[in-house]
Amino acid sequence: MSQIQQTMNDNPAMTPTRLLTPAEAAEILVIPVSTLNAWRAQKIELPYVHIGRLFRYRPEDVAALIRRNTVRPE
Repeated sequence: MSQIQQTMNDNPAMTPTRLLTPAEAAEILVIPVSTLNAWRAQKIELPYVHIGRLFRYRPEDVAALIRRNTVRPE
């Protein structure tokens, strides 16, 4: 077992998750990708992962955004 695999096994918080592309995140949120781009430029709304030239979104962050913006009638 590699050092990386052992570290991930020892720390459940490091379990890899599939990251969403901007198109996938936008599809889930039913918004244009350009809105995600604007949010990212303004550093608002949705956390993102920046790897090299790529931007990705964690599914749990997308779900949290939906929860935060859910309006419940009284």
